[in-house]
Amino acid sequence: MQSSKSQVELHDVLRSLLRDSMRLHAQGAAGSRLGQADGYVDGFIRALVESGLSDHAAILSIVREVRREVAGPATRTVETESTTVAA
Repeated sequence: MQSSKSQVELHDVLRSLLRDSMRLHAQGAAGSRLGQADGYVDGFIRALVESGLSDHAAILSIVREVRREVAGPATRTVETESTTVAA
């Protein structure tokens, strides 16, 4: 019987899926391929969160890390207003 993967291994899989998705977006890949790659990422994240293997903070940290790796550092800090305007 094969042992289940550790949290670290699963986070590495997520990093790989994110890199692939971001690379496809940067290359301007076809919509169907982008949708498939994004779907894999979304489904994997959902499985990690719903199984309790990861929380939203850990996922966001991984996404930030991979985005910085693929696209470079942020060029500026964006500040938002604290008030919300209803339409």
